[in-house]
Amino acid sequence: MHQDVKPGNVFIHKNGRVKQVDFGLACPIGACSGPADDSIAASREFNQSFSKWACAYARIHMDDLYEATYKDRFENLFRVAKKISASLNIVEILETIRDEAKIMVPHAKEACLILVDPEAPSYTSPLHCAVEKGNVNCHLCKRGNEIVQRALGRPMTFQCTLYADAPGPVTENCSDRPVCEVALPVYDGSDPLAVLNIVAEEGRTLGQRDIVLLKDLAELTTNAIINAKKHSLMRRDKLTLERILGHIRTFVPETVQRIVEKNPDSPLLDRTELDVSILFLDVADYTRISETFAQDKVNFVIEKYFSAFLDVIYSQGGDVNETAGDGLMAIFQGDEKQNALNAVHAAMGIRKRTDRINKELQGMFYPICVNMGINSGTASVGMTLFKGEVGTRRTFTASGRVTNLASRIAAAAVDGDILVGPETARRVRDSVMLFERGGMQFKNVKDTVQIYSPVHR
Repeated sequence: MHQDVKPGNVFIHKNGRVKQVDFGLACPIGACSGPADDSIAASREFNQSFSKWACAYARIHMDDLYEATYKDRFENLFRVAKKISASLNIVEILETIRDEAKIMVPHAKEACLILVDPEAPSYTSPLHCAVEKGNVNCHLCKRGNEIVQRALGRPMTFQCTLYADAPGPVTENCSDRPVCEVALPVYDGSDPLAVLNIVAEEGRTLGQRDIVLLKDLAELTTNAIINAKKHSLMRRDKLTLERILGHIRTFVPETVQRIVEKNPDSPLLDRTELDVSILFLDVADYTRISETFAQDKVNFVIEKYFSAFLDVIYSQGGDVNETAGDGLMAIFQGDEKQNALNAVHAAMGIRKRTDRINKELQGMFYPICVNMGINSGTASVGMTLFKGEVGTRRTFTASGRVTNLASRIAAAAVDGDILVGPETARRVRDSVMLFERGGMQFKNVKDTVQIYSPVHR
């Protein structure tokens, strides 16, 4: 008679056979002091009644165990989740999970989380060792450990021994011997990520409850590492995208950037009739300059001038939408009087910057002369789409009669002139001193156009 029937002493083999262990209280039939139930003990017989009692007794104990286990599992997972949910640091999360293993299993001497994922350096730093405080990397003292290596190829691996000086074999089934060490692998599909390795104190064992709780912790580790990998990948993709956009942004007009940033999902880039002032700028004698100096020197000097021009245009609320080797086009939007004033002030500021840089480069480079023309009115502003057989190209611009006339006016400017069309002059004459340059005829423009220039101060 066994006399100690309980879930901890009953094992079910994978082939369906049942094995009873722990015969410390067992005795021959007729020689027992009696099982736990007095009514059965009085019979002194191992009969059908005793079998029914043993099954019921085991079922009661199993129900109690499962109820306690589920409660423990919920409380432990809830406690760990509270600790790690406030952190975005994967090292802190993994070290917390590892340290929680010793709280869940108080008789654990060692709790190690060995990261084996080759991609780990991309999303985490080495964990500080919980066993050897001098080791920065928790992997060092477990590298090559047989139980850790075996765990990577099996669902779970045990070290079947009770005492350190009498190690038992490493196996996947320890139902018939004490368990003092367990290694639980952490996988993402078929890819190994880590191994959770728990070693019991000498003379202590890891029970069924301990294994269940540690399995929960291993599953939590799996989720934490997978989420960390996804977050790391998203972060790398974001940084790559930001670098790409940083390069592309320099080719995109500020107006387009603002429109896209305001509504990234569906930016309003359709062409719209807007009141604008258009400024065209051209560097005089650019061909002569290019033929006189080496190209790298020409590029350096032109970039120096145009960088200064860009600052002036942006400071006046303008937007450079087109550039050529020796010129650019800028659009000024907003209130009709204000956009005209901004365009004229920008032109006058460009003239001052040009004079300043010419003096700075005196003796090293020819002084350059910048001719400008401005016109105001309603233009079609937005994206122009060009579709070819091999690709699509969009450009942001302002088109129409106002833009065409601004270009013609700029082409008529010489010797650093700033020429202003009649509508622009009408809008700014109360704020800017102008002098009349007379009527001019322009290509494809029927009527004579009165042109003005701001007085240089």
